[in-house]
Amino acid sequence: MKKVFTISLLVLFSVATFGQDAKSSDMKNFRFGVTALPSFMWYKPDDLKKFENRGAAFKFGVLINAEYSFSGNFAIGFGIGLGSCGGKINFLDDSIYYYFNDGEVIPLAEGGGPPNLSNITGKVDTLFLKTRTYKGSYYCIPVSLKMRTNEIGYMRYFIEPRFNIGIRKKVRADDDVVNFSSSSGSSIVPNSDIDITKDMATFKTSITISGGGEYYLSGSTAFVFAIGYDYGLSNAVQKTSGNVLRTKDGSTKALEQKFAQNGLIVSLGILF
Repeated sequence: MKKVFTISLLVLFSVATFGQDAKSSDMKNFRFGVTALPSFMWYKPDDLKKFENRGAAFKFGVLINAEYSFSGNFAIGFGIGLGSCGGKINFLDDSIYYYFNDGEVIPLAEGGGPPNLSNITGKVDTLFLKTRTYKGSYYCIPVSLKMRTNEIGYMRYFIEPRFNIGIRKKVRADDDVVNFSSSSGSSIVPNSDIDITKDMATFKTSITISGGGEYYLSGSTAFVFAIGYDYGLSNAVQKTSGNVLRTKDGSTKALEQKFAQNGLIVSLGILF
């Protein structure tokens, strides 16, 4: 996602005290910097009879962050950033499908039933969904608690639990589908870069537990690095799909779905 590398928003960190380290006089009360967040993200589906995780995807995020410190040992903060999320899901039920027309997914009727296709011009394809690769961008609001050691040489080590709120920006998907109405017959064919933003949850939440260090370059200027596990707390997709149908026991209705977003996140940044 190109915009992730060029757009960044302010993250404000404020630090709560619990101890005084040996070199706290060298620490500035207020520090700011830039952090890059390369990651590997995947979805954990709730219903393993309908869905299967098909692996992780490389994603990226960026922050401009600041830190206000009363002491060098404990920090609590919050902020705003921009990052990407996603993963790949196998759809195991052969009766999951959506309607497609003129490069767009046709939304379902109000109440989650099949859409009225009589007023749609052009060819309407019925696409049975096999796999979907999600490519989403989100505004991120992290709230964190950083617990640092005293300075050891030029280093301070820390553990940092962080609560994250993700606000949906835009989500696209690359699908593998079966289109029985085309010349491909029952073959699986790609349907790439479709807009599924409205089929994703507006907000998602997670907790990241990370550990790392601060390497001090000069005064309180430090190179900060960490690696953490991100555990999804909420459903990353709409509980009831707005454009995907499922037929079960002779009844056709909107697909019910629940995926948690998990991942491994690396933090690389500078604090001045």
